[in-house]
Amino acid sequence: MNRDQLHKKIDSFNDELINLRRHIHEHPELSGLENQTAILISGFLKDIGWNVRESIGRTGVIADFGPQYKGIIGLRVDMDALPIFEETKLSFSSKVDGVMHACGHDLHISIGLGVAKIIKDLKLNFGTRIIFQPAEEIASGARWMIKDGATNGLTHIFGVHVYPDLSVGTIGIKEGSLTAAAGELNVEIKGKSGHGARPHEGVDAIWAASKVISGIQESITRKLDPLDPVVITFGKINGGNAFNVLAEKVNLIGTVRCTNRKVFTNIGNWLNENITSIANSCGADAKVIFREITPSVNNSSEINRVLRESGIKVLGQENVIELQKPSLGAEDFAEFLNEIPGAMFRLGVSNSNGCAPLHSSKFDPDERAIAVGIKVITESIVKLNSEITNKIDG
Repeated sequence: MNRDQLHKKIDSFNDELINLRRHIHEHPELSGLENQTAILISGFLKDIGWNVRESIGRTGVIADFGPQYKGIIGLRVDMDALPIFEETKLSFSSKVDGVMHACGHDLHISIGLGVAKIIKDLKLNFGTRIIFQPAEEIASGARWMIKDGATNGLTHIFGVHVYPDLSVGTIGIKEGSLTAAAGELNVEIKGKSGHGARPHEGVDAIWAASKVISGIQESITRKLDPLDPVVITFGKINGGNAFNVLAEKVNLIGTVRCTNRKVFTNIGNWLNENITSIANSCGADAKVIFREITPSVNNSSEINRVLRESGIKVLGQENVIELQKPSLGAEDFAEFLNEIPGAMFRLGVSNSNGCAPLHSSKFDPDERAIAVGIKVITESIVKLNSEITNKIDG
């Protein structure tokens, strides 16, 4: 099957995949609860002849096809939705109150199923594995699936994520870090209770907490290399009991993002030292707990090259965009890249009217991107299969 025939075949089942996407969009499921989504995926894959394993990583699905004795090329797509009330007013809007596919995972699923549908008709020397992953939004599903053997036998892996900043019909390629490493920061500031009218007799934990919030931002700009961006955002503050009583304890919860692996490795100790010092300067004590959530997605140059060259063949040079900056968003596809070489590309989903941002209640990606994603990924799998085969036989 030549490229034109392959693309015509993909186009021939495009409507089926759009309908599947709309059904999934209407019935979103939160992280770790993707039970009905998994059943739909498994049934579809079994019907077209793939070897399917269910309940991998709790609600995840793995599908294999083709000979595996030389190795397996993987594709990872995610399945979970977000706790967001949809406001798109689409005819296929979410039927589940407060839950929405606002990050494009419904498109990712349809792309994965489309790749499965076309790959089964190709004669490849390597096996293909598609990993339908749960719980990406809570950065847990990748680890769950890896623990259950999802990467066993894999030699390389591809990933895709929709991207509202790019027009439909284009893709984005990024060398090195595509996303940031992410961590969770929990700080307890402990002062000394007292009368609000006589603050000098106690230690105001709220005052100390405010100094921590502003002081840590200042420390970032003066104590860390500005060429390695670090973002610290406190999303929750809790403390105090009455309007006229000094707060004895304040809790801060926030997120930490950075793209430099070395910085991320040391950031927990750095935060502990600086936050403790700031709190102590106010007479308060600080307990700092930093938890690593996921590392950064660091794309393999080899797999990036395959994606780039495949994208150019499918879409044309002008539609393959070299992204200059990483995102400070997080993506647990990074966990797979700790196990095997791979890369993730950005898939344009914006139309002439634009597209609302990811995680927006009005997020409405252009569905034409589904076919684009399938064509680029299929071309990449075929190309990588051919290159590895030539190396082995050469």
